Amino acid sequence: MLYISLAETILLAGLFYAGIATLFYDKFPLNAYSEALILSSHITLAMLVGFFGAAMLAQSVREGIRSVYLFSLLNLLFIGIAAAGGLAFYGLLIPDYAYLMALGFFGSLFCTSSVLFYTI
Repeated sequence: MLYISLAETILLAGLFYAGIATLFYDKFPLNAYSEALILSSHITLAMLVGFFGAAMLAQSVREGIRSVYLFSLLNLLFIGIAAAGGLAFYGLLIPDYAYLMALGFFGSLFCTSSVLFYTI
């Protein structure tokens, strides 16, 4: 559990930096290779965070610790909120959905950090 939550926290840090780089350097529609590379890294890290969130939930079910299970379940919920906001933002290009992405990110960061501190 410790290593899964640590890996997910590191992935969330990378996801944050890729998201900020996307905000600063990408213009839609994408015209340059560097813009596509930044956006692709953001999407790839988001998918990895989702996979690690599911792995953390499975591990918490296996260990049977109720508080870790609840934080893992909330983490997966926040990842889903961020994914829905990201899909709506990149599909419609309405900036309001970026706030939904940010809400999901910070909720996931809180839940993952809580599991990390609990397991330490």
